[in-house]
Parts: sequence; structure tokens; C-alpha cells
Amino acid sequence: MNMNFDHYLINHRPYTFNPPLEKGFALQHDKNYLFELPHLGILGLQGERAQEFLQGQLTCDLYKVTPNSMRQGAQCNLKGRILSLVDVIYWQQFQLILPKDLLLETQNSLSKTALLSRVTIKPDETYKIYGFYSSNPDNLVNLPTQPYAAVHEEGFYCYSLSKQLYIFVVKNESINEFHNLFTTTEQSQGSLTWHYLMLTQKQVQIYPETRGLFLPHRLDLHLTEHLSFDKGCYKGQEIIARMHYKSKLKHGLRLFLIESSLTLIAGQKIVDSAGQVEIGELIDFCPLGENNFLIATSILLEHPSQVRFEDQEQIIALKNF
Repeated sequence: MNMNFDHYLINHRPYTFNPPLEKGFALQHDKNYLFELPHLGILGLQGERAQEFLQGQLTCDLYKVTPNSMRQGAQCNLKGRILSLVDVIYWQQFQLILPKDLLLETQNSLSKTALLSRVTIKPDETYKIYGFYSSNPDNLVNLPTQPYAAVHEEGFYCYSLSKQLYIFVVKNESINEFHNLFTTTEQSQGSLTWHYLMLTQKQVQIYPETRGLFLPHRLDLHLTEHLSFDKGCYKGQEIIARMHYKSKLKHGLRLFLIESSLTLIAGQKIVDSAGQVEIGELIDFCPLGENNFLIATSILLEHPSQVRFEDQEQIIALKNF
């Protein structure tokens, strides 16, 4: 893997890129790409009741998580607001994949009730995580064919997030062998390009600064497998269900291209061009070049085409992505 990466900070989270920054988004459609994702980590859960415990803590249906199937979910607080977004896999044990800057807080909040279920939760540093973009079908490994499906071998576990996007969880002792599968045929890219690809699929990130800010429906999670309305109770479920069945949704997740010289911050409020009416929040973003960004917003379904960020004078034109 190319280790000569620069770093770009979104809030305080570092994403890697191979300079110049703009070049990383010009992927060739006949090639596959491997992305090292050092900003992601793993929480491992041990205990016979780990699945039952997680079923009461996360928004997804844990009984659909098997060695051959994963789920994405959210951990919410009692007010139904998202504390973290996690990928849940079962490979030898239940594992939660999430950003490293949320590991400790997530571990601490889950551990408060895990003891009652005799479940232990610890960071697991025996793996590295990679993203994989598949465009050329001549892969050297067998890939899952359906979203959320998984395949695994002795040294790695792979699951599908979409038709072309995959995550590999690789044991440390198998990393050299794993790299050898790709170095001759695949291109290496940093985590910022992967972040861009995920945003284009409306796969957004929660940051320490946005922890506890968003309701799941504001991120359109009700349109995905993140939310299960058939399972039993979980933390925040009452508020989430009430919003789903009894409220008329006024906001949704929308992607825009913008030009701005401002420093963007995930979580900042978006107001109308007069600066008077709050119309949404900035969820996540990715720089595309000098003063150009792809942004993910939670915004009024009927919104103006020109806005401001709170406490800023610059008027921003929203261009649909």
C-alpha cells in the first residue's frame, strides 16, 4: 500500500489522500481500488448473550446477523438521537466496526448495561480494515453478491455495502498475504476517496461533535436496514417509532455540490439566505478540490436553493448531486 498520504481533517477526524487531492476522485472504471481505512476500529463482544444484548441496544435486527450476513445499525440515546453508526458482523464473535474516535465513548455507554448480560466489550486491535471498490469482475477473491452478504476465509472477512463497495476485515498476521492479492492488479487510494464513495451512496458518518444530534429519520435511515420496526424494544425505540408512524416527516437527507471558501464543520446549522430561518444541518461532507465540496445535509424537503451556514455571511448555492 502507498504510505505517502497526506491528511484532510473533517472536524477532527483525519482522512488520508494521495496528493493532489482532486486526483483521488478520478477513478478509472475498468480498475478496482483498495483503500486503507485507518480511521476505523473494532469493538469485540464476548459472552453467550451478546446477540440478545445488542438487540436491545441497536436499531437493526441482530438476529439477521450471521457469519454470512451483516447489518448496519445505530446506537441511540433515550431521546432517540444517534450516538454512533456501526457495522455489525459475526466472525468468531460479534464485532462492531465504527470510527476510532467514537470507540471509547461507545464502549463506555454500552458497557453500563453489558455487565447485566455478562457481556464484555473491548477494542480489538488484531485486525485492519480496508475498503474495496470493484469495477473489474476479474477479482482475485470471491466477493459477496448481495448487499449485507459476507464471505470469509482464514485470514479475512469481507462484506458488501452495495453493488461495488466492500469492506475487508483482515487479521494482522494475514495482511502481507492479503496485500499480495491486490498489489499487482489494484490501485491503492486513501480513505478520503472511500469517504466520497460512501457519501455518494448516502452513507454518512457521525463525528464526536455530532454525537447525540440527529434522529435516524433525519438521515433517512428508515429507508435502509439500519432501522427495524419488527424487532422488540431497544434504547430510543419509543421516540423513533412515534416519529415513523405518527409524524409527518419534514426533513430528509439530501446531497449537494457547493462552492465555499468557508471552513465547514459537520453539525453546523443551515439557515435561509436571509439568515433568519433554520432549515437543516450539515451532516457530513467531502472536499472535491479548492473551495468545492460534496455535502450531505438533513434539510427541509421544501428548501430554498440559496442558504447560509449559521453565523456566516457567505450565501451558498445548493446544486443537486
